[in-house]
Amino acid sequence: MAAQAISLLLPTPPTHRHHAPPHHVKPPPPSLQHARAPPPHLLKVSEELRGVDSFRDGRLLVSLLRQCAELLRGAQDAECVAVSRRLAPQLHSLAVRAGRARDPHVACALVDLLALLGRGASSRRLLEEAAGAEDGKNAVLWNKHVAMLAEAEEWGEAIAVFGEMQARGVPADGYACARVLHACGRAGALREGKAVHAHAVKAGHVDAHPLVPGFLAGMYAENADVAAATRVLETTEAAAVAWNAVLACCARLGLVDDALELAERMAWSGQEPSLATWNTVLSGCSRHGRDREAFGVVRSMLEQGLLPNSSTMSSLLKSVANLGQLAHGMEAHCFFLRHQLEPDVYTGTAFVDMYAKCGRLDYAQKVFDALELRNMTTWNSLVSGYANAGQFDNALKLVEEMKMNRLDPDITTWNGLITGYSMNGLSSQAVLLLRQIKAIGLTPNVVSWTSLISGSCHNGDYEDSFYFFNEMQKDDVQPSLVTMSVLLRACAGLALLKKGKEMHCFALRRAYDHDMVVRTALIDMYSKAGSLTSAKRIFESIQKNNLVSCNAMLTGLAVHGQGHEAIALFHDMCNSGLKPDSITFTALLTACRSMELITEGWGYFDSMESRYGVTPTVENYACMVDLLSRCGYLDEALDFIKKSPFKSAASLWGALLTGCTVHGNLALAEVAARKLFKLEPYNSANYLQMVSLYEHEQMFDEAESLKYAMKAKELDSRPGWSWIQIEQSIHVFEVEGKPHPDTAEIYEELIRLFFQIRKAGYVPDTSCIVYNVPEEEKEKLLLSHTEKLAITYGLIHSDASRVPIRVIKNTRMCNDCHEVAKQISALCDRQIILRDADRFHHFTGGKCSCNDCW
Repeated sequence: MAAQAISLLLPTPPTHRHHAPPHHVKPPPPSLQHARAPPPHLLKVSEELRGVDSFRDGRLLVSLLRQCAELLRGAQDAECVAVSRRLAPQLHSLAVRAGRARDPHVACALVDLLALLGRGASSRRLLEEAAGAEDGKNAVLWNKHVAMLAEAEEWGEAIAVFGEMQARGVPADGYACARVLHACGRAGALREGKAVHAHAVKAGHVDAHPLVPGFLAGMYAENADVAAATRVLETTEAAAVAWNAVLACCARLGLVDDALELAERMAWSGQEPSLATWNTVLSGCSRHGRDREAFGVVRSMLEQGLLPNSSTMSSLLKSVANLGQLAHGMEAHCFFLRHQLEPDVYTGTAFVDMYAKCGRLDYAQKVFDALELRNMTTWNSLVSGYANAGQFDNALKLVEEMKMNRLDPDITTWNGLITGYSMNGLSSQAVLLLRQIKAIGLTPNVVSWTSLISGSCHNGDYEDSFYFFNEMQKDDVQPSLVTMSVLLRACAGLALLKKGKEMHCFALRRAYDHDMVVRTALIDMYSKAGSLTSAKRIFESIQKNNLVSCNAMLTGLAVHGQGHEAIALFHDMCNSGLKPDSITFTALLTACRSMELITEGWGYFDSMESRYGVTPTVENYACMVDLLSRCGYLDEALDFIKKSPFKSAASLWGALLTGCTVHGNLALAEVAARKLFKLEPYNSANYLQMVSLYEHEQMFDEAESLKYAMKAKELDSRPGWSWIQIEQSIHVFEVEGKPHPDTAEIYEELIRLFFQIRKAGYVPDTSCIVYNVPEEEKEKLLLSHTEKLAITYGLIHSDASRVPIRVIKNTRMCNDCHEVAKQISALCDRQIILRDADRFHHFTGGKCSCNDCW
């Protein structure tokens, strides 16, 4: 009877008693012959089972359950599936009647069948009941329970059940260990994962079970402990698939340096990296902003003799587009054509996107026109390219062509246009388009709003960024990680510490603070908003900083005048294996300039190319000119400019002019100014510096001549201002603007402070007043400097002595205001933090962090 029941579960081949099938009739493939079991057979089995009274041998039930499950897996006939679903509960009922429902092997087979039928809850309940029966120590059931929970991606439940197994003393098999390690990795449960690792070593599963090494390494990689993952891979002789899995995890988490190192170690261990391996690393480079490393990955791939495929080209072209390296993109295109690689819609779209982002829309259009296959992404890439370039007529024409080709523009199409309008300073048109999208029935998403916010931030309209953020929240759209990083950049641009703290709390509530991009934006925001301590705290909380976060911290230390700390951080990052770039050296040289570390600055600049392989950029040369000029080496700075490859760069001559203004070298200042008037004829700052220098030298005719030239060119002079935030209000003090409502109260307090600091030895420095007026009048004019008014207002309206007074100023601080701030900090026992056009000044106890070098 048992044999008959089992045979009835198997598909019976059709018999033809009279005629063979015609030769021209093609029989179905073997897979379908076995998959499509005739439903009558299942019905017959169901009828036979009703008559089976004796299933005391559990092996028969297990066999029936497994064969029924196999039949269900391969079934493609709807009626067959329906009958299988009716048969499963009958088998379950039979197992219960025969007293075998809690038999470990029967229960496991029944669980598999129920899971195939989509009855996960029933299968879990059955396992729990069976595992809890008798002494509750049946290993087969517990291991099955753990594996099933992990396979269902219920990570926490799988870890909890495994823990209960250990508490009851139930031995875990290799498969259960592998699955729970996977759960620990995906749940971020490193401590529990280490405990499972210890158990697997003790039980001998690491060496004996083929799945354990891979899942163990993956668990450590998911928890960003790449060193431990590498040790597992190297000591267990893991298969290539395990190496690739860990590489993919590192690439996904943004641990690109670790992925690159793992690829090299893989080759050393005898596991030759495959094309899939390199594509994984390449994808991580393009996805996480490590675009320059992408070229090295492709070079390694070619040296190994591997030919790139469409996935390789798509990732590489994305990196090329991010860098704007048109020449490299054209080389990739030539390589693609020369090797006659198989074109598809993805590589075609990548080429269109690359050319559009590199500013060659004519090439992008030619590639687009030549494509036989285009998808929505292809069209959207070209629309976005035209919009970002400000060619809105062409972009809208392309949208109309989409409609003619029976493609309805989607939200991505419109987002490309919104981004173009916003980035080109046309926020009003972007808002109008967003309203039109709503009118046609589409819902603007987080990308739509983030494009508006980012465009406003890009154009310096930081207040608009916060306005759009509020509108976004009213629209019930949740911000993304990109939105948060842009808003933090807006806080940094305005140096709004309180608003920045609000954004930080917002990120904490949504657990965005774990993202590396957001953390880097927080470091930048706190540094530029004057809270270097907070920036350091976030930087130190990151387990493994990357180059971008290190550069942000270096820049923060530089603008706060922490030159020695910046140098120490630079050496720490180099010792940790991070390779500096030109941005690193810009921050480092700025730090040297802030502390007048001329020898150190020269040394770092000279070692850029020779030691670190970094080609100096125009920003690096400008930093060196600034360093030399501020330290008084004006002739050397001029000679340095003449020998540089950027001798026509305005930033170099501007740095020299600033140094000449600081040191009062009129002759060299005129040389620099003549160059700048040609290079930047409409930059009013150059004219104003020369006007100030002429007036300081009592050369009023020359000063008036320059003022007339500015008026003829319709150049507006930048008015000086300072502002301070009290509670939620911003109070602005302008040189030529509307006076503050509390001006009388401010001057009364300021005069009182002046009398007190004069008793302490303060002497007014009137050298910055160039007007030909009596000395007493000059001292009165000093009182009207905007930073003095802002500091005084802060003293009046802030009661807490621990809270620093934070002032932002748009021009360089004069000598007298610097001395007054030092004296007031000592007199009132208050910390004053002032950011001028050059750097931050921290005044405490009568001293400044700049050591009077600024």
